[in-house]
Amino acid sequence: MTARKGALSEVRVLDLGTITAGAATSGVFADFGADVIKIEWPGQLDPFRHWTQIASSGTPDYNSSPPFHVVNRGKRSVGINLKSTSGRALLLRLAAHCDIVVENFRRGVLGRLGLDFSALREANPQIVLLSLTSQGVAGPDAKYGSFGSTLDALGGLMSVTGYAPSEPLWSSNNINYPDQLVSFLGPGVALAALRQARESGKAVWVDFSQREAVTFAIGEQFVRYAKTGELPIPQGNAEAGTIQGVYESAVSDRWVAVSVPADGEQLQALLGVIGAASDVGAAPASEQIHALLGEWVRTQPPEVAEQQLRAAGVAATVVRNAAEVLRDDQLDALGFFQPVESKIGSTLQRGYTARLSRTPGVIRAAAPDLGQHTREVLDKMLHLEGPEIEKLHREEAIFIPDLQGAEIAPAK
Repeated sequence: MTARKGALSEVRVLDLGTITAGAATSGVFADFGADVIKIEWPGQLDPFRHWTQIASSGTPDYNSSPPFHVVNRGKRSVGINLKSTSGRALLLRLAAHCDIVVENFRRGVLGRLGLDFSALREANPQIVLLSLTSQGVAGPDAKYGSFGSTLDALGGLMSVTGYAPSEPLWSSNNINYPDQLVSFLGPGVALAALRQARESGKAVWVDFSQREAVTFAIGEQFVRYAKTGELPIPQGNAEAGTIQGVYESAVSDRWVAVSVPADGEQLQALLGVIGAASDVGAAPASEQIHALLGEWVRTQPPEVAEQQLRAAGVAATVVRNAAEVLRDDQLDALGFFQPVESKIGSTLQRGYTARLSRTPGVIRAAAPDLGQHTREVLDKMLHLEGPEIEKLHREEAIFIPDLQGAEIAPAK
């Protein structure tokens, strides 16, 4: 972890985001040096604080959840009760000192709290509000919420993923593709809006529909349907015009992925490696080639198969598990994984997938404890003095850990 100045060191973000879609989006800002202030409250925790959060004592510890630590590193945590009149007033005062607000609440929540775009714009005429909505802010489905699984289905992704037309598959809880996609695209859109806000002097509201993001990612499927009238269907690992698949190696449960065009020099190179006659490539028998390739891979240790195929110019790789990815020489050379010391111990966490030559994204600090920076932010940013801060705490408008004796209540 480092305090090196980042490309976004002059940007301050007010983070109302939770789980992956919201918190990972604001986490990108933190990696590139922005001051990200995460707003939380004991009765309304980020759900990630509840995920696999077991302390060494075996009791729940809301500050030790691995998923929370991954997407909230480098942020400051301020405990504010947004259901309190005083708490909402504090948030608007903080917004006046921020550039971007990130939120992924269900539609209507900010309005009911009195914290919608109009209220934020009044507090800060140049604010950018990034709303990571499920369905968008307009239209007949705008009021409906969603999760990654339903977004896969709504956006059309699930209709083309799977092993057979009758078995569409979700991208899975381990990936949650829609949320990950939004967290990659959202920061760039917000920064474009920030540039516009600074040039025009006017606030900008960014409505980022996660449903649309999923559909955007498979846009070619709709063009194909419009052209041919044929509905795209799941095809497993198959691809027209390609010899492609995942083949089990000589080592149990170790697999090798291979992909080459169904004709040309790469196919001939593949046939040469596996000892098949070159005229097989000239015959329209991809099933035969698949069978020969599968038989050959089953005789090879996975790393040997990968090495021989790559040496011949064939796109091939061992299917790597988490342990192997962590030890990968290429990722090590790029500095992708970065060491972090935190309450969950010494860990390697993912970095960002792009590096700026002068100010690369880095993990500057571990994820914060709940309310760890409440006193600091209210003092330094809003110039509240000790007695006033303690009064707000007694009124349950703010949360400060060193003044709190009660157990944290579960989110409702």
